Amino acid sequence: MPDVLFVCSGNTCRSPMAECLFNALCQKRRLPYRAESAGLYARDGDVATDGAFYEMKRRGLSLNRHVAQTLSGVLIRDTRLVVAMGESYANRVKDRFPEARVVAFSPPVLDPFGGSDAVYRKTADDLENRMDWVLASLNALEKE
Repeated sequence: MPDVLFVCSGNTCRSPMAECLFNALCQKRRLPYRAESAGLYARDGDVATDGAFYEMKRRGLSLNRHVAQTLSGVLIRDTRLVVAMGESYANRVKDRFPEARVVAFSPPVLDPFGGSDAVYRKTADDLENRMDWVLASLNALEKE
């Protein structure tokens, strides 16, 4: 059961990078949390884009085992907190799964799909800078 589920469109760029960065941060800080990722419109079985793969590799992380998965009721049921890449994604998740605890990045995270290495790096930097906010959102749930 993941503590956090990162959600984007296709589960090949932003959400896999967020999952990878979050899990690396938790491992580094010895926190007991674990993330997964999914896409609203993912094609099950797709791998991470080359840009996402190489950006994580550049950071000493790996998306070798990433396989895209479509957001489902099973994933929602087994997740403590859903983190959407923007408010529009959060609204779609809430419409489909009203029981989900959903927060959204604001402003939305730029979709690097089809972009240059620099665009992927900028998106990964942005995601990495938001991980403490994700941890704070998760900690707020524990206090409820």
